[in-house]
Amino acid sequence: MIKIGYLSFDTSVKVHYSGTYTNTKTSKTGHGGIAGYIRHIDRGTDKMNGCEVHHSNSDIDSDLTLENESYYRDSNGQWEKTSHSKDMVDAINRRIEYAKEHGARIATKGKNDTVIVRPLVVQLDKETIAEHENTWMWDVMEILEEQFGKENLTGFSIHKDETNPHLHISFIPCYESQKNDEIKCTISQTKFFKNPKQLAALHRKIRKSLIDKGYDIELENKPIEECLAGYYDKNGEWHQQGLTPDQLKELSDRTINLRLEELKMSIKRDELDRLEMAVADMMKSSKAEKEELEKERISIENDRATVQAQSQAVAIKEMEVQKRETEVAEILEICNQIVSDEKNLNAKFLEFLDRESKRTGKRIRENVEKLYKRFQNERKKNVSDWQLELLRLRNERLKHGDTTTDNCLDIIDITDIGYDDLSA
Repeated sequence: MIKIGYLSFDTSVKVHYSGTYTNTKTSKTGHGGIAGYIRHIDRGTDKMNGCEVHHSNSDIDSDLTLENESYYRDSNGQWEKTSHSKDMVDAINRRIEYAKEHGARIATKGKNDTVIVRPLVVQLDKETIAEHENTWMWDVMEILEEQFGKENLTGFSIHKDETNPHLHISFIPCYESQKNDEIKCTISQTKFFKNPKQLAALHRKIRKSLIDKGYDIELENKPIEECLAGYYDKNGEWHQQGLTPDQLKELSDRTINLRLEELKMSIKRDELDRLEMAVADMMKSSKAEKEELEKERISIENDRATVQAQSQAVAIKEMEVQKRETEVAEILEICNQIVSDEKNLNAKFLEFLDRESKRTGKRIRENVEKLYKRFQNERKKNVSDWQLELLRLRNERLKHGDTTTDNCLDIIDITDIGYDDLSA
């Protein structure tokens, strides 16, 4: 699904304690202070009280101004509808006084002129607002309260008398910390807006929070941000900045091209999905046919297998077994001859050990026999399977009286390490 909704978030205006304002986008400055700022955002309440102020913004439809809504945070921290524009001014001053009482230092001169209000402007497209008509402004306020601190948002107005509905929120950049059970306050915008990169990340975070609440809006920033920031002139009048015709055309062209590309990509994805599904069906059908053919082939081969063929197979196996037994017997004869030769050699070696024992008066033969037994015991652990089989056959022949190859004594009788011992 192609997302068509968007969110615009602007923080370009700064209201200083001295009463001046600055605009980071236009580099314009003016004077009007908190009262001038509230005069613009709470114009609906002024008109309700018969105090209509002329605004130079041509986008304002004065016939719709009474549809605007304004809320302020009362002394108990609750949202209340404004009955006078002074309600919003008092709410701002209460927060500033709280900060002063808890150690905040506020300057009014030069570069140190403290920014006491950093207005926030939030706009959603009409389609998104229509889908969340009764909740959108409260959802936005909930997200901003979590981001900037509940008590720092002292009032807001929803403007319905301009091209698109949008929110103006008064934000006091009061940063609280606690040390030794004592609350310390600082009025510092840099605690909340550190650099452009952090501000861009904040835009994305707010959009992500709305998406998590079920809003169908774009997550990333637009090529040209549709901001609503304005400025005060030297007479304290608010001017809506909006977008220049060239910017609006560029934004429209980019938006149209983006939508067309997204539509093309969507069509291509649909075509690929359909093709992938068709290929998957063909592969599935081919696999089923192949399995069926394999079953038929096996069945045919089984039918061809006759009793005569099976008998021939058995005969061949019997011949192979007989041949194997003959080969084993021949190998066994060779091994017996080797063992016989080894025993003759062993007998001569034993005679030599006896002579040396008598000559030296030492028990040489007994010591050698002990060492040989230890050697044979180690051999037991490393005898291979084919050696075990040969020993088993040899023992079988000895049991049946065949002693033709057993006419010499071993240093240690070879029957002591028979097949059964080795396989244990």
